[in-house]
Amino acid sequence: MPAQAGSMVELREVLLVDDAGEVQVGAPFVEGARVVAEVIDHGRDKKILVFKYKNKTRYRRRHGHRQAYTRLAIRQILTDGHETAEIEGKKPVRTSRKRTATKTEEQPSETQIEAAAPAVPMTEATTEPDEGTARPRRAPRARKAVEAAGAEPESSTGAQAKPARRARATKKSENGE
Repeated sequence: MPAQAGSMVELREVLLVDDAGEVQVGAPFVEGARVVAEVIDHGRDKKILVFKYKNKTRYRRRHGHRQAYTRLAIRQILTDGHETAEIEGKKPVRTSRKRTATKTEEQPSETQIEAAAPAVPMTEATTEPDEGTARPRRAPRARKAVEAAGAEPESSTGAQAKPARRARATKKSENGE
């Protein structure tokens, strides 16, 4: 809307007026009805992505759009030259919802953190605090290089390791080579 923030605007195209249960419907507008509003601010809405896609034809189109808007505060509604509703006093002006730089909060010192958090025992397997019951650490997998050398991989459970696989038999060609 072409008006400065803080200025008053009069809207003459009113479609419907309700005055304590008495409804006036316009055809297309209610004659003599006006709305007096104050311009709070101008802005743009969140971005909407429009994506068009057609299967199996390599057709893709991506288009973004941000709708511009004007935020209004209704001050008076007038019909046939007299007021039907008046806003008493001046309402406080709403601030715009634009993002502002957030205030950086001070980081708590280590002594404050230690005082706030209870002491939790640490395990060797993890560097994170213990939550409930600790799970035993998984045994490392046997490495192929260790098996190929013929040495048995160490197992934490004490059970016998599986024997190494036999070498594959090679196919003999028809010539006997």
